[in-house]
Amino acid sequence: MKKQKTKSSFILTTSKLNKYLRTQKNSKRYSIQVQSNNLSSSKKNNKISMLKQKVFFLLLLLLFACQTSEEVKESETYTYLEVCFEDYYLNYDVEITPLLNEFELLLLNEGHIADTTGAAYKMLIDTLAENDYFKTPLKKEDFNNVALYKNPASIIQCATQVFGIDSTKVTQLNFSKIGQQINAKIEKNKDISIHYILNLYKTKLSDEEIRIPYVKQSLLILLYRWYFKSKYDREIDIEKNISPKSKSK
Repeated sequence: MKKQKTKSSFILTTSKLNKYLRTQKNSKRYSIQVQSNNLSSSKKNNKISMLKQKVFFLLLLLLFACQTSEEVKESETYTYLEVCFEDYYLNYDVEITPLLNEFELLLLNEGHIADTTGAAYKMLIDTLAENDYFKTPLKKEDFNNVALYKNPASIIQCATQVFGIDSTKVTQLNFSKIGQQINAKIEKNKDISIHYILNLYKTKLSDEEIRIPYVKQSLLILLYRWYFKSKYDREIDIEKNISPKSKSK
């Protein structure tokens, strides 16, 4: 019986994937277009192929993992959100996953995180709460403006309308509930501290949830922007790591 359920789930998932790929090929209604019209046809084909291979591989892992039916559905939902997240940035000609993977490696090399576990990221959040900014030296020079300033739009709409999943499955995800809490706070106060957001991630997400690709990407892009701010918009000397007052003495 379990094998039959798995098989039918796979057929349903493949159908949704094919629907998504057809939509990507014929229309870009569910993501913002800026540079897609300037992409060559070969690049568009590569984009479709990459998305197809990625989702197919991820879904195969889900099918053969020892998970309950509810866990599989949640994992699939996160996978759809991840694809929509990546597709948003691809429309700006930015492959966001390699960019964020490279940034994570930088965090490791500079000693901001000990490893890539959820526990390590929670320790980094504690460090940022104590010191406000990333500790120097901060060696990264080349920042991507799209990653710095463009916020993914219509991700939930993409997941629900393209993949045909119930919107309540998205809104009931723990990470979605955190987003709703952040939005409610913004509506009241307009400006909120990044440390408020990071603290929610730390206290509301388990170590395992932080390692979910879509969740980690969302966290990494926030850290990417705060790293940039730490380097170029702070009240200490970046090169010597001393305050202006100390420097003048």
